[in-house]
Amino acid sequence: MHYTQPLPPNQHRANRADEPWYILGAGAIGSLWACYLSLAGHQVRLILRDPVKLQHFSGQIRLSTPTRAQTREHTLSLQAELAHQRAPIQRLLVTTKSYDTLAAIDTISHRLSGSSLIVSLQNGMGQQQQLADRLAECAVYAGTTTEGAYRTPGQQLVHAGRGESWIGPINAAARALGPTALDSLWQLPLQTGYDDNILNRLWQKLAINAAINGLTAIHNCQNGELANNPAYLEQMQQLCGEVERLAAALKQPLFDRPLFDVALQVATATASNYSSMLQDVRNQRHTEIDFINGYICRQAKRLGIDTPYNQALVNRIGDLHPPSTEN
Repeated sequence: MHYTQPLPPNQHRANRADEPWYILGAGAIGSLWACYLSLAGHQVRLILRDPVKLQHFSGQIRLSTPTRAQTREHTLSLQAELAHQRAPIQRLLVTTKSYDTLAAIDTISHRLSGSSLIVSLQNGMGQQQQLADRLAECAVYAGTTTEGAYRTPGQQLVHAGRGESWIGPINAAARALGPTALDSLWQLPLQTGYDDNILNRLWQKLAINAAINGLTAIHNCQNGELANNPAYLEQMQQLCGEVERLAAALKQPLFDRPLFDVALQVATATASNYSSMLQDVRNQRHTEIDFINGYICRQAKRLGIDTPYNQALVNRIGDLHPPSTEN
């Protein structure tokens, strides 16, 4: 665990330490954090989408963590409920798909108050700022993670790849609290750090996702195949160039070397991975393209910058999945 600045006095721990963590968006990443919070002795409650999902939830998740030496397994009992319950929510982790964020928050808005603490741990960009605007009185943090997890049949959750996570404040209330309010997250056996300027890290993750995810979806390939195909590499380079031009216009730092080099390194390091966008396309689910490359296009249009390659990718992905019916 590491921090980018000294921790302030622990003045906010007492009023939240015994409050449960609610998880809004019980997919692989949300369930992963739920499991580690539970293992650390915290109360955790999953907020499920509808009565059918609640009826089929067994109340247990089997967490499997493969390592070189062995595979560790834990069977965890977790509580789940629907959004319409009345119990106040003081600590909330939002791990829904980006396009579901505001609709999901609306279902629990009656349970939030000015003392609620919200952490968004999601792909893409734009929904974090919308969340901060919608819940201005709450302390809203945003984060990015490279932890890898997936579900198997039978409620098994596999923690497939160790990564790192960064969390930081995106509104005034969260900046006033600082990192101490998130002590329970820092104490988990996950590589998690606090960054007061979290926007830079969100942009870095956005830029890499914009260079990789959509291409794997339209070419129906693993990440590593992008690095081994000259035509795919040329497309990646064009996407990266547009992202860098936009970032420069916004005076938004990215990396200390070209984005293409970073994206190529990531694609190679995660060669066997199937991006979440490819999995969504294969399963005919709505994708997060509008909050990744689509976000790039909208910001560029506002500044009069052309992004034909990113826009073409958004259009291609749009042709590969049906219109969203999830909002």
